[in-house]
Amino acid sequence: MILGFLLFIIGMLSLVLILIGANLSYLAWIDKPGTPRGILIRILMIGGGLVMSYMALNPPQDDEETNHVP
Repeated sequence: MILGFLLFIIGMLSLVLILIGANLSYLAWIDKPGTPRGILIRILMIGGGLVMSYMALNPPQDDEETNHVP
């Protein structure tokens, strides 16, 4: 859960900073291939962080029908 939250926060902060012309120094390598690809990677970081946090907070539940012991 913490990893997903950190990924979301860092991705969101990086996206906001790149839109105003700044950049996080340790994420500068993302923009080496080009700015559009860098923005896409940041959006994927945000989405991945949200998915990881959601999956951590809402684990999959087992169906009662599949747990029958013959």
